[in-house]
Amino acid sequence: MRTFIAVDVSTVALAKLQNEIMSVAGWSPKDVKPVEPQNFHFTLIFLGEKSDSEIESIKTKIAQVQFEPFTIVFTGVGAFPKPSSARVVWVGLDQTGGQKLMALANDVMARMAELGFSPDKPFSPHMTILRAKHRQVQIGEVPVKYEKRSFGSEVIDKVYLKKSDLTPSGPVYSNIYTVEAKK
Repeated sequence: MRTFIAVDVSTVALAKLQNEIMSVAGWSPKDVKPVEPQNFHFTLIFLGEKSDSEIESIKTKIAQVQFEPFTIVFTGVGAFPKPSSARVVWVGLDQTGGQKLMALANDVMARMAELGFSPDKPFSPHMTILRAKHRQVQIGEVPVKYEKRSFGSEVIDKVYLKKSDLTPSGPVYSNIYTVEAKK
């Protein structure tokens, strides 16, 4: 099964932000696809296709992750690979929340490294909210307009081992295993 480790978020403000950005940028649903709110998450590490026995080893390792609940504040908007030709539009985090999420991601990645996994790229505290459909899009002044704005907050108190089923209408994520913060 196709797997990754993530933290989920559920803020309604991000769904409103998606619509606002689409309007400001002049995009229609044929240009970009909003990430569905039930799929909002920060991927800590993508693991790829894993067998049942590998899943059991992964569960054992992530069960060792210990963290306290912390709050993140959504702030700023950007694009990958660059604003003039974006495939992905993302929302960022405040500095404190971003550092705590990076520390959590580093702990998860260190435990996965013990199993031989290495991330394909370093963790960056951002969450995809829009994806270009058929061609890259220009986001123009969107990052400048939103650079100092906050879009709500979320308490991070769980890490999930997830599986991803790809369907014609988009991915469907299911939680396989949950690690709760120590309270």
